[in-house]
Amino acid sequence: MTHSYRAYLTSARAIAAALAVLALSACSDDDTTAPETRVLTSVRVSLPGAALELGQTTGATATGFDQKGDTIALGTVTWASDTPTIAAIVPTTGFVFAVSEGTTRITATIDGKVGERTVSVTKSPGIRINEIQPRGDQPTGWLEFFNPTSATVDMAGWTMVDANFFGTPFRFPAGSTIPAGGFLVVEESSLPFGLDEADNLHLFSRFGVQVDGAFWASQPATTLGLCPNQAGPVVTEAPTKGTANACRP
Repeated sequence: MTHSYRAYLTSARAIAAALAVLALSACSDDDTTAPETRVLTSVRVSLPGAALELGQTTGATATGFDQKGDTIALGTVTWASDTPTIAAIVPTTGFVFAVSEGTTRITATIDGKVGERTVSVTKSPGIRINEIQPRGDQPTGWLEFFNPTSATVDMAGWTMVDANFFGTPFRFPAGSTIPAGGFLVVEESSLPFGLDEADNLHLFSRFGVQVDGAFWASQPATTLGLCPNQAGPVVTEAPTKGTANACRP
């Protein structure tokens, strides 16, 4: 009887202990706090740069943040531009095209949350076709370009065509720079077209915007150049390759 009683007590204690563990476990489960639901609270719009040049294209991106400031996956993004005539944007992709000079606002809307970015569009550097030496059938002519701006302009990627508008263009090679107020000379021998007795030229920025043009109807005795207060190019006093033009009074 004594042995059976002790076994009974041992068994009862084991059961009680097990019940206590279960009770503690249940209490612990009840006290567990459910994870906080993450929600989109703000949107940031990014562009490779705040300023675009006429004709330039780029891509806008949107980043979403939750209530703790951590990044969060985004749903469908709807893009818009306040002034599409300055910078147009594809609503579904964020592809931006610089149309005209000015400033506008690009927005990204996601689940009612809006992010924005101000974009400025600037004109291309005003490089001029400053002096032209056509020599007809002789490939010994040359062109001179002038930079009237206050900063060095990298001409790499700029292009130029002649009267055969759809012919092979001349592409300015890497290293073609013009200092502020300086000149750049291009020899006819490096062009894919000739400088004919009667011809015309079209100069395009690296983004395909026409920046300058020149037209002439006959072979000059000297050169054709830009001169103050005269519609150009006009016949100059003498060739001045790489320097300021010798303009007739």
